[in-house]
Amino acid sequence: MNPTVSVIIPNHNYARTLRRCLESVYAQTHPPDEVIVVDDRSTDDSRDIARGFPCRLIENTVNGGVSVSRNAGAAAATGDVLFFLDSDEALAPDALANAVDILDRHPEIGCVHGLIAPEPLIDDGPVEWYRTLHSYWWRRRAVGLGQTAFFAQAAIRRSVFEAAGPFDESLRDSEDLEYSERLAPITRILLTERIVAAHDEVSRLGPLLAEQFRRSQLLARTVFGARRKGRASLTANRPLGILAVAAATASTPLAVLRPPVAALTALLLAVFALADPGQLRLVARYKGARFVPFFLGVSLLVHLALLAGAAVGVLRTVLRRRWLTPLVVLAALAGLGFALRRDGPAALAVLARPEALPLCLAAVSANLAGLLIGMLAWRVLVPIGGLTAGRIFFLGQLGKYLPGRVWGVVTHVDLGRRSGVPAEQMVTAYLVSIALTIVSGALVGLLATPGWWIAVPVAGLAVCLVRPQLLNRVIARVARLAKRSVTPVPPGRMRLAVSLALLSWLVSGLHLWAVAVLLGADPGSSAAVSIGAFALATVAGSLSIIAPDGWGVREVAISTALATVLPWSAAGMAAVASRLVCVLVEVTVSLLVVALSRTVRSGDRHVQAVHP
Repeated sequence: MNPTVSVIIPNHNYARTLRRCLESVYAQTHPPDEVIVVDDRSTDDSRDIARGFPCRLIENTVNGGVSVSRNAGAAAATGDVLFFLDSDEALAPDALANAVDILDRHPEIGCVHGLIAPEPLIDDGPVEWYRTLHSYWWRRRAVGLGQTAFFAQAAIRRSVFEAAGPFDESLRDSEDLEYSERLAPITRILLTERIVAAHDEVSRLGPLLAEQFRRSQLLARTVFGARRKGRASLTANRPLGILAVAAATASTPLAVLRPPVAALTALLLAVFALADPGQLRLVARYKGARFVPFFLGVSLLVHLALLAGAAVGVLRTVLRRRWLTPLVVLAALAGLGFALRRDGPAALAVLARPEALPLCLAAVSANLAGLLIGMLAWRVLVPIGGLTAGRIFFLGQLGKYLPGRVWGVVTHVDLGRRSGVPAEQMVTAYLVSIALTIVSGALVGLLATPGWWIAVPVAGLAVCLVRPQLLNRVIARVARLAKRSVTPVPPGRMRLAVSLALLSWLVSGLHLWAVAVLLGADPGSSAAVSIGAFALATVAGSLSIIAPDGWGVREVAISTALATVLPWSAAGMAAVASRLVCVLVEVTVSLLVVALSRTVRSGDRHVQAVHP
């Protein structure tokens, strides 16, 4: 057989490499029958470079992304085999010949793709060497039949491409993974060492991490979806290394409070470093042993970006589930029941004494008042009033009793959407609220541990008050990385939210002061320490990713701070009693607000039925 071959090259602002790419195509031992360059509205000299070769140039009317360009090239191609090649790559001279030979000898294979060469197309420094060696290694270890195809350099039979359908034009990243979900069930996919292309990889750390963050947002859905269908997706990093970095990240906040945990964090990082010894040997062979520490350092940052992107991808997926909020509430209440069964009896023994009643009432009142002020701080950021705002805020509070830190924003966005508030506005309010809560809590926490570094949170609060637009810019930057839009918060509202957040900590911390006095602390010397201890412990607990509501972390922090005004045993009892007061207030108010909001909605429906 002599199949005709169409080489399709999508391009957007790759004048730097397009000439080398086209030169490599026209130097093939098996010449292509046609070469199609699809320019995606480039602003550099790409189109002029393409016109210097005997190829066909297609110019997109709008910048639609790589999927749009590949589909346009495929629609215009006439070949029996479509060879997709990225414009920042240069093929080895025998790549096309080997691709055609494999498809000719193996009719059952419908798609064959190849490796990134271990040397960069253009050497731009150590970050590019990291990316190039990593890309070469993980593809080489996966050579053979698989379930994933990468179209940076890939040949596919036209009949197979038509059966699988075009690329998803809504995707600008990870389009290969989505396409593979449709391709794998209808044909065999081969990754081969016989197709090789030198690649001009990203050469700066910031763009590298941003790219990894974007692409990994589709990773969780694709990997788990493929496994659910009995297939295994090709992944670039060892699962053991990913899990080790995730566990080390989760243990880091606790390691700050409990130094022995630091040894566990170090062990997990060692597991990450040694998860793929073959890769380290490859790096040492090409760049020397001195390059290995740099390679591991960049790899650690890439893994963190991958985990963050995957978390955002999961979040964006679950936001579409209507059953999410009831599930969060039920799971949170189950966790609360377990925690109260464990800690409740000891705390009740302290709080149930008759002479303790006035201080108990003061503790409950202070905690309730601080919680309501916190709701007002959040309420400043969203256009929702009345019981609807209370329902969203307090149900979001219950999400903290689940492991992880995504359930609060998930619940807020889900309930906000049902109330007619755009998701981006709810995300903005949640992010701003969390940022202000942490900064103001850290400042109040310094009442328990004063020192020169009080200037750090003070400076943060001052910036929020004087230049609140800077916080808007930071949030907008984070949102762009997550491919979400946010609504800027007006300066006046930002200042009011900062002030209310600070007041919330000062008021809610009074409940711990009442508990400390109940246990024998001097009222004068224990006031500032108690208020600061509660704020500091709560912030530390919120930074602990795994522990629900900072269980354990918060108690250790409170006990340590109160040990300066109480015996250790009494300080520990105060921490448990504080937990009980907070749990009872939060759950009771949340259930009350939900019940009232349901009653009001039922009344509204009844009125509408009577007076249509």
